[in-house]
Amino acid sequence: MPSRRPRHVAPLLVALLGGPLVLAGCGPEMVDGTIEPFTTSGGEVVAQERCAGDGFECVTLTVPSDHFAAASREWEVTFAVREADGESRGILVTATGGPGSSGILLAESYVAALDPAITDSYDLVFFDQRGIGRSEPFACDDAIAGFDPFIDASADEEERDRYARRAEDFGARCFEEAGFSPAEAPLFATRQAVEDLETFREWYGAEQLTLYGESYGTQFQQAYAAAHPDRVQSLVLDGVVDPQTPIRSFVAESARAYSDVLAATLAGCDADPACAADAPGRSAAAYDELAAELAEAPRAYDYPLPDGGSEERELTIEELESAAAGSMSAPHQRLRLARAVNAAVEGDELPLARLAAAGAGADPNTGEVAPDPTFSPALFLAVECQDYPFVPEGSSPRAELDSWLDGAAEAGIGDLRLGDVYYADLPCLFWPRGEKPAPAPPAPADPAHPVLLLTADTDPNTPAANALRVHARDPDSALVVLPGGPHVLFGWGYPCVDRAVLRLLESGRLPARPETTCDDLVAGTYTALPPEDAAGYDDPYETLDLLLTEVLGPTFETWPGGAPLALGCPEGGTAEYRLDLSGTVEVELDGCAWTPDVPVDGTVEVADAGLGDATMTVTLPFAELELRASGRLTGTFRGQEVD
Repeated sequence: MPSRRPRHVAPLLVALLGGPLVLAGCGPEMVDGTIEPFTTSGGEVVAQERCAGDGFECVTLTVPSDHFAAASREWEVTFAVREADGESRGILVTATGGPGSSGILLAESYVAALDPAITDSYDLVFFDQRGIGRSEPFACDDAIAGFDPFIDASADEEERDRYARRAEDFGARCFEEAGFSPAEAPLFATRQAVEDLETFREWYGAEQLTLYGESYGTQFQQAYAAAHPDRVQSLVLDGVVDPQTPIRSFVAESARAYSDVLAATLAGCDADPACAADAPGRSAAAYDELAAELAEAPRAYDYPLPDGGSEERELTIEELESAAAGSMSAPHQRLRLARAVNAAVEGDELPLARLAAAGAGADPNTGEVAPDPTFSPALFLAVECQDYPFVPEGSSPRAELDSWLDGAAEAGIGDLRLGDVYYADLPCLFWPRGEKPAPAPPAPADPAHPVLLLTADTDPNTPAANALRVHARDPDSALVVLPGGPHVLFGWGYPCVDRAVLRLLESGRLPARPETTCDDLVAGTYTALPPEDAAGYDDPYETLDLLLTEVLGPTFETWPGGAPLALGCPEGGTAEYRLDLSGTVEVELDGCAWTPDVPVDGTVEVADAGLGDATMTVTLPFAELELRASGRLTGTFRGQEVD
C-alpha cells in the first residue's frame, strides 16, 4: 500500500498534525546542541547528530531485535527529532507510507510545508522504521531486478509450478543479499516496529504521543495504539488501512478501486469540453482500443534525445497500464493521464512513455532505474509478508497460489482494466516466515483518545471502505470524506479537511458531526494538447499554460534534483533542468518545440525546489512574454501588447 507522491508539487506534501498533549514541554532539554533524555531505560543512545535538514537531531537507540523474546540481540533504530520553535505543547509522531519509506529522508520536505503554528508548538518526530535507511537496512536490489513477479489467473499448472520455484528462490536470495537470515523474517513485522517507537517514547520521557499516519502509516499507528492505548493522546489516520480486512479482500477491493477511478477519469474527459475536443470519440473506448492494440504488439515511435537526435523505442501495454495505475492517486495526475491517452491515440506516444518512466523512477533518456533512497521495495515485502497470514496454518504456499489465482474469477478481476493490482502481493506466499502467522492487531474496543479518519471516495491505494469499516467499529471516531480527492488528504489545501485536522490539533476536539462529506474539491484544469501549427497559438495565457504544463510535467516532478536533467523536446530543441543552492529550479529552453516551427527559448524558474510560484521569460516566433511570481503577464503577442 505504498504512498506515491511526486516530490515537486506543493499540494502533495502532506503536513503533520496531532492533538495537544496534557503535559506542556514534556520533552527532554537541549543541552549544548544535543537532546538530553530524561531516562535511557528504554534504549541506549549509540549515536546522535544533526540530520534531516534544519533543526533535526537524529538519535540512534538500541532496541531488542525481537521485543517478544526473553533474549535477543540488539538492533539500532534511528529517530529524527525537531524541537518546537516556541514552547512545546507536545510531540507529533509521523509514520509515512509504504511500508518501506524512510521517514527521516522525507522529513525536511514535509516540515517545509507546515504552518508555523505547528512548528512553533510541537516537537516533531520522524523515523526510519527497522529495515530502511539508518535503521538496520534491508535491501536486495539485485534480487529484485532479477525477479519477474508477474503471474495471473491464466497461468496453467506448469507456469504456476515455475512461478512457485522462482518466488521461493527470490525470497531466499533477497535475504542472503540483504545480510539477514530467513529465520529473522518475523522481526520486520509492524508489531515489532511499533515497539521501537515505544522504546523511543520511554527514552524521550513523554507520557503520551500524538500520532499521524498516512497510508501504511495508518496501519503502523493503529498497531501502536492497540498495543499502547494509554500512551496515545490523539490519532489521525489519513488514507486509512483497515488491518482487520483479510489481505485478499483488500487487494481485490483495491483493484476494483483503481479500475473504477480510471473509468471515472475517462468519463470525466468526455464531460470536459477541452479534453473531449482532444479525444477522438469516447475516451473509454479510445483507451480500450489503444490497450488492445498494444496487447497485440508494441507501437514503435521516435524518442527525442537531448543531443538533438532520436532513437526508435516501443510503447508497450505494460507502460500504458503502469502509467494509468500510477496516475490514479491524485486529481491532477488523472488529468495528465487523460491528456497522455489523447496524445497517444492521435499518434504521439511520448507523453505516455514519459509518464510511465516517471512512475517507475526510470531515467527518461536511458530507461535505467536508480534505487530510491527514500523507499525500499525489499522492506515493503519484508513487512507486508509478515503482517498478513498469506499461508494459513494447515495449508501450503503452492495450494494458496492456486486458491489466489482461481479466486480471481470470483473477484471479477478479469473484467477490470487495472486488475493486476490483485496479484502484486503473490511473492508473499513464498516469502520466509515464522512458524505461525503474526496475529492482526486487535481493534480498539473503545479508545479513550480521539480518532480522526480522512479518506477520499476516489482513493485507489486504500479504498474508502477501509475508513468506513474502522469508523463503524469506533462510533466515537470522526470521519471526513472528500469526494473526488487524492490518496492522503491533509496538506492539499482543502479547507474542509484542514479545518477538521486543525480543530483537533488546536483543541483536541473532533468535528461536531461524526461524519462529514466535503464539497470543496477544486477540479483541475485540462490543458489542451499542443496545436498542430503556429496558427493554433492564439491566446497568450493559454500559450503559457501549455508551456508550463509541458515543462513541469511528470519527469520534472520525479527528478531528484541532484544532477542536471536534459530532455529532448518533441519537435526539436532541448529543456535543461538545474537546481541551484538557493533551492530554485531553473529550466533553460533552447529552441524547445512542441509544435513544428514553433521553437521556444527562455527560462522557467520555480522557487523552493519546485514548490513555489513559477516565473517565466520566453520568446516564440510570434511572442515575447514574461510571467512574474505575482501572476502578472506582460510582453507582446502577435504584435499586441500584453499586460
